[in-house]
Amino acid sequence: MLKRPRLVFLISGRGSNLGAILKQIKKKKLKANPVLVFSDKANALGLEKAAKLGIANTTFSPKDFTSFQEYEQNLVRVLQEVKAEYIVCAGYMRILKDTFLQHYEGRIFNIHPSLLPSFPGLKPQRQALQHGVKVTGCTVHFVDSGLDTGRIIAQSPVFIKAKDTEETLSKRILKAEHDLYWRAIQSVI
Repeated sequence: MLKRPRLVFLISGRGSNLGAILKQIKKKKLKANPVLVFSDKANALGLEKAAKLGIANTTFSPKDFTSFQEYEQNLVRVLQEVKAEYIVCAGYMRILKDTFLQHYEGRIFNIHPSLLPSFPGLKPQRQALQHGVKVTGCTVHFVDSGLDTGRIIAQSPVFIKAKDTEETLSKRILKAEHDLYWRAIQSVI
């Protein structure tokens, strides 16, 4: 039997990309084993999605520790306990630091709602509209020590319509994310 890589998901919120990826795993299109969903927020809706699907989940906050380094050390320990092979950031709203990165370099995925390197950081949909670009989209990339600077794995364009608002554009980009993210992960694992 083919070995399925062990995925751990890091989330901070509703987990829409988490749900889209888990759906493709269930359909056997993404050949992976989801072993844990972690959230830095105890009330993250994505934790409920994981629980309903029988996927182990846990949560703790950086506020529970004396430093962010201690928080990351504890997170690494949890991931090592479940023998994580790849980490999937799915709406995880924290910047990973060296304490974490040194353990999983080249094995941490992230998705960003722009065509990187354009519009890194927060509110890229608003940035795209403010700059008047005609095409934006989403990018799956490896996480490195910079802000949305890791090696690009895949991108999907989304055309901007004349009457787009930040909300309408965000919805269309999210739909593209749901289709792109699992495919990019599968291409690597």
